[in-house]
Amino acid sequence: MAWIAGERVVLRAWEREDVQACWEASQTADALGQRLRDWHEPPESLHQLELEFESWAADPDATVVRLIIEAAGRAVGDIDLFHIDQRNRNALIGVGIWRAEDRNAGYGSDAVRAMVRWGFRHLNLHRVELSVEPDNIVAMHVYEKIGFVSEGRRREHHYDDGCYRDEEIMAILRREFEAREHASA
Repeated sequence: MAWIAGERVVLRAWEREDVQACWEASQTADALGQRLRDWHEPPESLHQLELEFESWAADPDATVVRLIIEAAGRAVGDIDLFHIDQRNRNALIGVGIWRAEDRNAGYGSDAVRAMVRWGFRHLNLHRVELSVEPDNIVAMHVYEKIGFVSEGRRREHHYDDGCYRDEEIMAILRREFEAREHASA
């Protein structure tokens, strides 16, 4: 797989220079970006991230597809399908747009739509799930526009920024996604 095309973005494999671009973006004082980053891990050095990249590039995990979101010829974020379960045909999806100036430009929604389409049509998935903080209204609205349905809330699921936070579970089934694609064609 060389790339997956969306309408505004291309999803492609990670390259070494993407690690540095991701690390540089994480060095900003962007408050929203800080909150959206993985709350389970402390900050990592560029060297640590490069070692992680080398590790998963050398020994890929069959249950994870990690891709770069490219727009206007540059990396603007990343997107993953993970916990891919071939028996039950489901997976989780995660997306991140690295810099504040690239958010609200439609890159994330286009990337999610392209990745979900690819997961259903090429991996033969039946269901794709994600989790989002309920107070992230913008993200929840984007996911709903794509066709994700709220399935419930995990109360006080993770500790972040001095308090326990809820997590909303949303999912889309292949037939729901295909119906939306067919209706918009």
